[in-house]
Amino acid sequence: MKIVNSTLRIRLLALIGLTSWLLVASLSAQASSLSVQLTDLVNQADTLDMQLASTSITSDNSCSELAMADNSIQDLTSNIEAVITSLTGPVSLTTDDLNSLDNLSNLSRTMASSITGMSQDINSISNVAELFEYQASLAAMLQLADDIGTMADRILEMANKILVMADNIGLMADRILLTMVLQNGNIALTQSSMLATQQNMIALSDSFSTLGYNLLLSSVLNDSNALSSSMGGLLLNENNMAIELTALETSVASVNSTIDSIYVQIMLNSEKLSHSINGDTLTLLGDLSNIHRALALALETYSSSINTLAPITSTPVLSDATASMLSLTSDIGEMSNRIMEMVDNIIIMADNIGDMAGRIVETQNIQQSNVSLTQNSLTTATTVTVNVIADYNL
Repeated sequence: MKIVNSTLRIRLLALIGLTSWLLVASLSAQASSLSVQLTDLVNQADTLDMQLASTSITSDNSCSELAMADNSIQDLTSNIEAVITSLTGPVSLTTDDLNSLDNLSNLSRTMASSITGMSQDINSISNVAELFEYQASLAAMLQLADDIGTMADRILEMANKILVMADNIGLMADRILLTMVLQNGNIALTQSSMLATQQNMIALSDSFSTLGYNLLLSSVLNDSNALSSSMGGLLLNENNMAIELTALETSVASVNSTIDSIYVQIMLNSEKLSHSINGDTLTLLGDLSNIHRALALALETYSSSINTLAPITSTPVLSDATASMLSLTSDIGEMSNRIMEMVDNIIIMADNIGDMAGRIVETQNIQQSNVSLTQNSLTTATTVTVNVIADYNL
C-alpha cells in the first residue's frame, strides 16, 4: 500500500509540474506573440511615416497621393485594431513592448505633423487645379486628418488595454509610467496638428456635406451628466471602494456603448448623407467634451483617495479597486477620443463650413483644451493607481 501511495504521489507531482510548465509556456508564447505584433506595427508605421514625409502635393497628383496615404493609414489602423481584439488574457510586459508603444505614439505624432505640411501644399494649387479636383483634394485631406486621428486614438486604446491586462505592473511600474506620460503628450500634439490641418482646410473650403445628430447627442449628454453627478457625489472608503468602482464600470460602459453607436452611425452616414451643421450640434459636442473632462477629474480624485486609504484597506478590496480604476481610466479615455472623432467627421460632412467656420474652430479649440486636460487627469489617475499596485504588490 505504501508503494502504491508513493507511486500516486509521484504521478500527482509530475502532473502538477507538467501543468505548471504548460501554463508558463502558454503565457510565454502569448508574450512573445504580442512582442512580434507590436514590432510589426512599428515597422509598418515607420514605413508609412517615411511615405508621408516624402509626399509632395501637386495639381496633378493631389487626389491619388492623398488616397494612397489614406489607404495606408486605414490598413495600419485595422492591424492595430486586430491586436486590440487579440488581447484576451493576461500579458507580461517587457521593456521592448513598451519601447514599441512609445515608438508608435511618436510616429503618430510625426505623421500628423507631416499632413499639416501637406495641407499647406493644397493651398498652393488652388489657382491651377480644376475646381472638381480641388474640392476632392480638400475632402481627401480632411479624411486623411480624421483617419490619422483615429489611428492615434487606437494606439492609445491598445496601450491602455495592454496596461489593464499586464500581470507584472509592479515590476514595470516606473517604465509604464514613462510610457503613459509620453502617450499623453503625443496625443495632445497629434490633436494640435489635426486642428491646424482642419483649420487650413476650413480656410480653403466653400462647402461639404453634413448630418445633424442633435437628438442622439442630447440623449448621450443627459446620460453623461447623470454619470458625472453620480461620480462627483461618490466618497470612497476602505470598505466600499471595490463595490462602488465596479458599479461605476457598468455605468461608464453603458454610456460608452451609446457613444460608440452614435459614432458608428456618423461613420456610415458620412458616406452617403448630407446636412447643414448648426450651432446646437457644436454646443452639444462641446458640452460632452466638458463632461468627459469632469469624469477624468473625478477619477483623479478617486485615485488620490485610494492612495490615502491603501494602508488600512484589505488586499482583496484594494486589488479589485485598483483593477476597476485602470478599466475606468481606459474607458473614459476612449469616450473622450470618440467625441473628438465625431467632431472630425461632422466637419468632413459639413456643407456650410464657410458660414460656421468661426463656431467650428471655437468648438475644436474647446475640444483641444479638454482632451489635453482629460488626458492629464487620466495619466495622473493611472500613475497613482499603478504606484499603489506596485507598493502593495497587488
